[in-house]
This record gives sequence, structure tokens and C-alpha cells, in this order.
Amino acid sequence: MGTYRLHRGWREPNGLVTDHAISGQTIKAPTAYDAMAVALADGDFMVTEDTNLVWLTDEQGTMVWSLRLDDEDVVPRA
Repeated sequence: MGTYRLHRGWREPNGLVTDHAISGQTIKAPTAYDAMAVALADGDFMVTEDTNLVWLTDEQGTMVWSLRLDDEDVVPRA
């Protein structure tokens, strides 16, 4: 069983990720694919204002999955 962390943040048009937050939720799953399914079910964390990127990291901190949101609007809401 692996341990994964779900993160969210804002990806600037130049690719820089800013203002990321760790969900506080640790996902225990047998594979990264299964952890991704759990992450996708957590819509309240993923779909918030000023978030256009979510990602999972494994126990070593390596990104194993990411999802870019809101490609049409790349300017944070004021």
C-alpha cells in the first residue's frame, strides 16, 4: 500500500506554480492510479477559486499525476 499526498495550486502562464497548499489528506492506495481515483472524488478540494492545478505526490515527493484546470482563464480572480 502506497502513501500519496494531494496538492493544489495556481499555475502561472509561464509555468511557475505558486500558492500551493497540501490538502492535509493522505491517500493510502495500492497504486498511483487508485490514488488518482480517490483524488478525483475529492472535488471540493480540487475545484476552488484561485486553483487551476492539482497533483499527487508519492512517498518520495515525486509527482505521479497532475490535472490542469481552467485552461481558458489563466488570470486569478480578484
